[in-house]
Amino acid sequence: MSDVSRTPPAWLLEHVSDVVSVIRSDGVIQYESPSVERLLGWRPDELVGRSILDYVHPDDVARVSAALAHRIADPTPVNPPTVFRVRARDGSWRVLAAMSRVTRDEAGAVSLVVNSRDVTEQSALEARLRDALRMESIAQLATAAAHEINNPLAVLLGHLAFLDKEAPENPRIEKMIAAAKRIRDIVDRMTRLNRVDMIQQASLPEMLDIWKSSDASGEPRPDRS
Repeated sequence: MSDVSRTPPAWLLEHVSDVVSVIRSDGVIQYESPSVERLLGWRPDELVGRSILDYVHPDDVARVSAALAHRIADPTPVNPPTVFRVRARDGSWRVLAAMSRVTRDEAGAVSLVVNSRDVTEQSALEARLRDALRMESIAQLATAAAHEINNPLAVLLGHLAFLDKEAPENPRIEKMIAAAKRIRDIVDRMTRLNRVDMIQQASLPEMLDIWKSSDASGEPRPDRS
């Protein structure tokens, strides 16, 4: 039995909730189901005759082009979904997960029937989860690093206090003590990082952001970009 099937009847395509597209091997749209207007705001007649790549996000064009070529070359019934961003009529980007199958018309011309589902919210949720896991790992690392720094820092502060007694009002020693105390302050704040707050904000505390970290004077570093 051939893996290449015939195009389903038009009445079936017009009554599905997902977007169904019929696309030629060169990417030109031959048919769009009415549901495309509900999902993307485009009327089907506005899309027919245009290339699907005209509406794909520039960063996703190469992946979609490769997926189209792969499906034409390998028309097996089962294929993984291709996830990509497509431009809606209002200029926003929606994330679609598309599965396709190869069809032939009466003349033998090959095209793809593409079933696309809107996964924008799911993708956003997955991105937030990745951010939360990253912040959780950073918070754990910061707390562990702070504990490791504390012991040698205590020894350093002890020796600096001893030197300060031997050479009072020595500006170099005073600067070293001030710098060591600043490190102690940063380490103390690192041990008290609230992982829940980090996850909710999905942003690094300033002390852990190398682009926003402070110098020994406590003033923000100048922008060197």
